[in-house]
Amino acid sequence: MSGLFGMEYKDIVMTAAVIIGPILAVEIQKILEQFREKKQNRLYIFRTLMSTRSQRLHRDHVQALNMIDIEFYGRKIPLIKTRYQTSREQAVTHAWKSYNNHLNKAKEYPDINIWISKSDDLFTELLYTIAQAMNYDFDKVQLQRDCYRPIAHGDLETTQANILKGLEDIFSGKNSLPMTITNIPFNGANTRDQEAQMGSQDLDSNKP
Repeated sequence: MSGLFGMEYKDIVMTAAVIIGPILAVEIQKILEQFREKKQNRLYIFRTLMSTRSQRLHRDHVQALNMIDIEFYGRKIPLIKTRYQTSREQAVTHAWKSYNNHLNKAKEYPDINIWISKSDDLFTELLYTIAQAMNYDFDKVQLQRDCYRPIAHGDLETTQANILKGLEDIFSGKNSLPMTITNIPFNGANTRDQEAQMGSQDLDSNKP
């Protein structure tokens, strides 16, 4: 049975497979590489946040947070020009949005300890959603408590934060730099002038 250009349909199918097969193989390989890279990037974010969860001022910690929007953005659908997020990806980006929004509201809390406690809860929720997206079986209590932090690290982080806050207050005019004079240079000429002035005042006071 003849098909297109006098070729049988089975020959057409085989020819198309020979032509399209390598192209599809290349495209599939690209897609697999993209998935692999995405997984590695997400794994880096999770590992970094886990390893620095007791040092949230650490540069790597901040960098990992700022990567969340990109790596959990979802996938663009070319035909309808929109993006698709899974429910777990949405949970991660929503948790990050809530945590990020809270970090900029420290001055709105009358007690800084309340703000810190709320920060811990939101950060734990963020870690939990990322763990779920990565198919890790962690509970929130484990994520919040199971970490080792030497006392020296906490003291250093607190000291750095206090220094930066103090410098900010000075440069913004909210505070002044305290100065104390501990040693006044001795000047003989000034001393003689003061003694002469005091003597003159005594003579004036003794005049009738």
